[in-house]
Amino acid sequence: MSPPASLLPSFLLSLLLISILAAPAAALSIQFQDSGLGTQDIDVFGPDGEYIETVNTSSVLKINGTDGPYTFKLRPAPANQDPGTLLQDLLNVLANNILIIALILVGIFLLARRR
Repeated sequence: MSPPASLLPSFLLSLLLISILAAPAAALSIQFQDSGLGTQDIDVFGPDGEYIETVNTSSVLKINGTDGPYTFKLRPAPANQDPGTLLQDLLNVLANNILIIALILVGIFLLARRR
């Protein structure tokens, strides 16, 4: 092979590598709706820990894909429930687990009696 012919594949390979490395960064779109979270706010922090923005789980977040890693902090959302519903839920748990609760109480009674 002559020297110019052997340089052509190397030249083409180097052009391919340069074009791949110099490709623009693709932006990422993150949807939180499919994650099963209720409606709540999410704080987004960048790779250096700087605050970027706050998004809602119903919105779409667009970030630069090559800057990462990103940190997502879920803000707790208040959930108000009716006290009657909470009492009924407690009674349902007790009724469904009455055998286990009775065995635990008998075990505690026997341990306390031995002392």
